[in-house]
Amino acid sequence: MNVLILSAALLAAAAASCAEQPSPRTDASPAETAPAEPAPTAPATDGWAVGDTIPSGIPGVPDVQILEVRGNGSGPACGTGKTATLAYKAMKASGEVLDPGSRPFTFRVGSGQAIVGWDKVVSRMRVGDSFVILMPEALAYPGRGDLKFEMELLSVR
Repeated sequence: MNVLILSAALLAAAAASCAEQPSPRTDASPAETAPAEPAPTAPATDGWAVGDTIPSGIPGVPDVQILEVRGNGSGPACGTGKTATLAYKAMKASGEVLDPGSRPFTFRVGSGQAIVGWDKVVSRMRVGDSFVILMPEALAYPGRGDLKFEMELLSVR
């Protein structure tokens, strides 16, 4: 797959996840049209830990797994409807880099500008949170396998 196309798709997906009310899409997959679950404003008070999960919210779809915590933020929580700026790197589950995330990506959480999984994950992050996650393919690009993402929430507005 062309890395530029994947990068653009990842950026578009990330941007979509920051909206308060996603707009209906006729081309959305069942995973993308599942009812939204209320997103907590932050992780547990002591922050993220390896082994924590973020619910997929979709029956039969595994939760997002936190594989490595690089930092627990103390900044404001994102939630949905806010504009988030995220540093990221996208990889296959094997670690092969698909998108090096050469520059931060800004998107509105919950708006459909990003993949469904980014809406779910970023909405629960605080500014400064940094971790590596394993995202089920149903929350990313169905048919392409699970993906790993290195993610750091840089800002929220």
